[in-house]
Amino acid sequence: MNEYESWNIAGHDLEYFDDTHTYLVDGIVVPSITQLLKVRFKNKYATVDASTLKRASEKGTEAHRAIEEYCKTGTESDLPEVRNFKFLQKHYGFTVMENETPVILFKDDEAVCAGRLDLVLMMDDKTGLGDIKRVSTLDKEYLALQLNLYRIAYQQCYGVQIDFLKGLHLREDTRKFVNIPINEQIAWDLIEEFQKGQTE
Repeated sequence: MNEYESWNIAGHDLEYFDDTHTYLVDGIVVPSITQLLKVRFKNKYATVDASTLKRASEKGTEAHRAIEEYCKTGTESDLPEVRNFKFLQKHYGFTVMENETPVILFKDDEAVCAGRLDLVLMMDDKTGLGDIKRVSTLDKEYLALQLNLYRIAYQQCYGVQIDFLKGLHLREDTRKFVNIPINEQIAWDLIEEFQKGQTE
């Protein structure tokens, strides 16, 4: 991943600085979708020690990059997550259309947050979004909020109807393709909760 990246999306300039994980929309700093989720999940890993979290994060990043490389160039990897990803792809018959797609989420024409989603998928002639998780236990509530936020943002930015949401749970011994229900209301409720917290 580059240290600085920029895109023009739906007539807006989106910039990303990797060293600080900072997004700017038209020159104004906005939170990431991950930061927005911390409103509801701020103590998600409070009981996990820092070195374990760091190691898990590094392994997760490595798996994400290897899967992205495989999707884009066909580059093989010895990582079990890539092997399990290939199994799911063959079993469920989905095609990866995009990786690490940048999005901005708007409310009342104002940029609320930004982020990059893992996968845009095509399956059974329908377009969907997928998120890769390497966690030991899949948190479906977190994933539902995350993917519904991404769905709203992707549809706003690219004008493409998103018909399904999937969690890809990949680890050494895990390969699950989990259906996540579409529910825009939970995403808008979280945004309202976040914005209320900003003004209090």
